[in-house]
Amino acid sequence: MPKTGGNPPEDATKDAQKAPGSEQAGTDFSEISFQRLGQKIADLSRELSDITKLAGTAAPRQLELEAATSAFKSLAEAYSKQPEAFNNAQLDLFGRHSEALQEMSAGFPSMIADADPRFADAAWRENPFFDFIRRIYLAQSSWAEGLAWNAPGLSETERRRAAFFIKQATAAMAPSNMLMGNPKALKALFDTDGQSVQRGLTQLQDDFNSGRGRISPTQSDPDAFEPGRNLAVTPGEVVLRNPLIELLRYHPTTKTVRESPVLIFPPWINKYYVLDLTPANSLVAWLRDQGFTVYMVSWRSADDETASFGWDEYLKFGGRAALDWVHDEHEAPVNVAGYCVGGALASILAARMADAKDDRMASLTLLAAQTDFSEPGDLGLFIDDSSIGGIEQLITDAGGVMPGEAMRDAFNLLRPEDLIWRYVEDRYLLGNEAKAFDLLYWNSDQTNLPGPLHVTSLRRLYLDNALAKGTFTVEGKTIDLRSIRTPVFIHAARKDHISPFQSVYKGVKLFSGDVTFLLADSGHIAGVVNPPAANKYRYWISDILPPGSDGWMAYAKEHPGSWWPLWSDWLQSRSGEDVPPPKPSIGAKPAPGSYVLETLETIRTKRGA
Repeated sequence: MPKTGGNPPEDATKDAQKAPGSEQAGTDFSEISFQRLGQKIADLSRELSDITKLAGTAAPRQLELEAATSAFKSLAEAYSKQPEAFNNAQLDLFGRHSEALQEMSAGFPSMIADADPRFADAAWRENPFFDFIRRIYLAQSSWAEGLAWNAPGLSETERRRAAFFIKQATAAMAPSNMLMGNPKALKALFDTDGQSVQRGLTQLQDDFNSGRGRISPTQSDPDAFEPGRNLAVTPGEVVLRNPLIELLRYHPTTKTVRESPVLIFPPWINKYYVLDLTPANSLVAWLRDQGFTVYMVSWRSADDETASFGWDEYLKFGGRAALDWVHDEHEAPVNVAGYCVGGALASILAARMADAKDDRMASLTLLAAQTDFSEPGDLGLFIDDSSIGGIEQLITDAGGVMPGEAMRDAFNLLRPEDLIWRYVEDRYLLGNEAKAFDLLYWNSDQTNLPGPLHVTSLRRLYLDNALAKGTFTVEGKTIDLRSIRTPVFIHAARKDHISPFQSVYKGVKLFSGDVTFLLADSGHIAGVVNPPAANKYRYWISDILPPGSDGWMAYAKEHPGSWWPLWSDWLQSRSGEDVPPPKPSIGAKPAPGSYVLETLETIRTKRGA
């Protein structure tokens, strides 16, 4: 079940704190009493059996099983038609095992294993048994993925789909996920007299209960953050509220502001505040400090009242309502920006305005947003007629909405080692409590989607690529992006697995006006949220826009640091004169508003689910 926006935080797990006690994990287990080990395992056998019971209850969703079954069936059929290809693969596996054993016997380090975060702890290197386990596991897992890439007669999509599900299986079977195969977990077992595993089992039960019948490892302390308290704290006010959005305006910090304000449409998968996470990394606060009046749309999580909404309603109550209010307030053209699927909405709004000869949009910025979905990356592996039919049934069973939990599970599958299994090790095997981590808290703050909106997005945007082909219909009108002559700034991220760089770049040829394309370093989140003060990453830009992304990269020049200042300069040149800032609205509720505070649990309670 793909999601069309919002994305998991690809850099978040790199910054997470290491597990307590890991610095001591290089213990020589030959010095440990294996008699004591046996006693500890015997004492905990009853509790450990609960893991198997819970894991069995939390089987993959039917849609995931069907997709995986189809992928493995095509792989098996490919090799059955050419048995010699599988014989060669078996010889390759034997060679990989032999090479791993020879390197280990010769005392050579395994650079691949040491670089893998799952096996980087000293205990994996210092104990021959665990060193052997990790080397053989990595040899077998890379070989298994190679089965997909080397299978004869498969299409590129079939290869990628098979490789994806093989990776899911090998990630689940990593020795770091098992008590007896994990030296850190065994050391914690002894150091705590079994308390680490007992705490882990308690946390496993808690995660099972909160997952409503499925295990969903807690990634961040759920009580550490709250929007409006220590997240989404940039001062502002709610200037418009309707059944779908709350429109937030942030208070100015400069004596004058640019005549044309900035209106941002975030994706509706997660909450908007990834762009206003903390004061140190808030895009809206930084733009405000550059002299812009900044507006942000906060989408309502789907419930009974909005379950029937589709693209028409999202354009009417979202795109049009927000732009109408902002333009009427400022009486100036508006700089519109859209992030991920919010960019698709902003593009559709711009096309409808162009058709109506409406010149109220000063510029259009697309942040990690696809308008051509012909190369959607790993998300495309979930999308075909069969899977969409299954998603429609899931939506029907959920009362007309696409459940946020299902979106979360599918998104976590895109990066299983970082977003699933590292927390299985940390919480269940080591018994560590979840740490306070703002970006992972945001990542878990999911929203429901209206069924018609989500299905249309999957079928028409992803499967049919209708927006790029000029056959997507909203408000009874066909959307023609080529009618847009407004200046367009297109941003992509080099490591983005939600909106791949190559796919985003195809959009440069869909607009008729002036187009600027910029490639930022990192992924779907950090590639967008990169404050200049952090002095991280880099970006590339070129005045030449050849047909393909490879050609563009050949001309692009690399620049260090954040891309935000360049975008600010681009906006400044399209924002008119300096004018006095708008006055606060009388009686307005403060940002972040109320829609952002709705959670999946509060919505279930209201729906009586």
